[in-house]
Amino acid sequence: MKKISLRKLLQLMSVMLLVSVVTVSCKKDDPEPDPDPEVVLDGIYLKGAGTALVELNEKGLLKATRNEVNQTDRAALLEIYVAVKAGSDGFNIVKVAGSTRTTYGPAADFAVVSEPTTDEPQVAFQRGGYAENQTKFTVDADGLYHVVMDTELKKIAVIPVKYWGLIGAATPGGWGGDTKMEPKGFDLNTMTFEVEDVTMTKADFKFRYSGGWKVIIDDQVDLGGGVVGVKANTNFGGAVNALVPGGDNITLDAGGKYKATMVWKLGSPYTATLVKTGDLEVINYSDYEMGLVGDGLVVNGAQHNWDETIQIQKPTVTNETNYTWNFTNVGVTTAGGGFKIRQGQDWNGKSVGYNDVVMAGLSAGDFEANGDGNFVPKVDGAVYDMKFEINAVTEVYTFTVNPAGAAPEMFMLGDGCAAGWDNSAALPMTGSDGVYSITTTLYGGGKWIKFITTLGQWAPMYGTDAQGTSTSGNLVYRPTESDPDPASIPTPETEGVYTITINTNDLTYHISAPLYMLGDGCAAGWDNSAALPFFTSGNGVYFLKTTLGDAKSIKFITTLGQWAPMYGTNAEGTSTGGALVFRATEGDPDPTNIPTPAAGGQFVVTADIVNLTYTIAGAK
Repeated sequence: MKKISLRKLLQLMSVMLLVSVVTVSCKKDDPEPDPDPEVVLDGIYLKGAGTALVELNEKGLLKATRNEVNQTDRAALLEIYVAVKAGSDGFNIVKVAGSTRTTYGPAADFAVVSEPTTDEPQVAFQRGGYAENQTKFTVDADGLYHVVMDTELKKIAVIPVKYWGLIGAATPGGWGGDTKMEPKGFDLNTMTFEVEDVTMTKADFKFRYSGGWKVIIDDQVDLGGGVVGVKANTNFGGAVNALVPGGDNITLDAGGKYKATMVWKLGSPYTATLVKTGDLEVINYSDYEMGLVGDGLVVNGAQHNWDETIQIQKPTVTNETNYTWNFTNVGVTTAGGGFKIRQGQDWNGKSVGYNDVVMAGLSAGDFEANGDGNFVPKVDGAVYDMKFEINAVTEVYTFTVNPAGAAPEMFMLGDGCAAGWDNSAALPMTGSDGVYSITTTLYGGGKWIKFITTLGQWAPMYGTDAQGTSTSGNLVYRPTESDPDPASIPTPETEGVYTITINTNDLTYHISAPLYMLGDGCAAGWDNSAALPFFTSGNGVYFLKTTLGDAKSIKFITTLGQWAPMYGTNAEGTSTGGALVFRATEGDPDPTNIPTPAAGGQFVVTADIVNLTYTIAGAK
């Protein structure tokens, strides 16, 4: 027999050892590998084959965000932006708590919202409850989506980010419309939204997506402390290099042509850039001395001429490129050939006629053009306040004409009233000398109002401070758009008609249920649908400066078109003051009319419906 060498013996033993190792490692009763081998922290994650998050991944972690209602962080309100493919793959929400993983899908009430509110993204989106199930959240188009959920309310919304927009006084659309930043393509991991050659002025702006400011998760839930509702911001403020959901307006320090970019990367915060690519090619009108000239004007009771320019002045300048000239108590006559707006005292400079402007104001219809393009008055002897405005970026000229002294000095806007946040549609308030009021519908809790002095501009503005409530508070003044934006004023919880009165002299505001005056002693007559609204100073006290007729009668009602509740007086009531008598229903006795002074004129009528007294005093 041949001898086996030591070397061959060692080789043979090595082969046998390898075989045994392979055999042991391939036992069929070994456990299956973990389908999600990645170690992830506890939290709420998005996961699905319709996204880049096929497995659980830290990039899919939803993070807490601010409740838009009070702009403070809410731990239960979570969000993530994620690119999703159309189709059935979709995604689920997965809660990780230690070794336990709970999967959520849409609940039975999760549905398409086809008619969003004015302030929500202006696209169809999905919203409703979520429940523990394996059903996928799906979308019908490839794109970027904003997924927002509230773990306390068990509600979720999925909103398409069709585009990002620039909006604000610095942008071409102002605060009324977006300059769209369109997506440059679809990608599951990163997407870029961009617009070039945007004309922007020195003013403020924000970023928002799909034309909306916020999305409602629940607008009824009472969180305490006057906070009603949960809403997620769909806009960014703060700073271009430090975006904050719902943050303060971003200030642009210099006008010019800009390239704006928003970049989304999965698992990372948005990044924005705003790069100046050119200077504005606009005319600087700041030294243009403009006035009125023509024989259609009346000066000191006499017909004017075409030689001398009157009320000549330099403009006020806002946002670097908006110029305004104001002409007050301008008398006109139909006897002449009209008038023009002219630079300086000759015809060598700029001149503007009827055909060059957009007419605006209460009295815009009182003028027409002749063959020379002049402003031709149609009402002889009328007196007007006039305002000429130039937007140097668009070269749009606006000529606003109101009866002298009749132009509103204050306006209200906000999502708590009919104007919304469109500063060109703000509601005019009555009043003068720093005291202004409006009686109108307010839309309920979780909404807001502010006050501005000029339509189409965000300053001067009045808001409030942290102590302001839905009934009263301090006014905070914002002189220019470069100054900090004051807090909005909350509206009462119950939707209804309210009187809102502000006093810019002592910087206070009051919001109360309305009170109206009627009777043959005032302009309303006994028409209860045309009664005159009082101003309010809070605590049940109302006042109104108005003309009262000679030795006539007035009463007060709380609801237009109804004869009760009503306030009158008793047999001791006089034309200077007395007791108020309350009539709760039309079935109750009708109280005595309140007499007006024997000599009519301007009076201030005050009613205290808490202490049930009234006074009538001559107006100062």
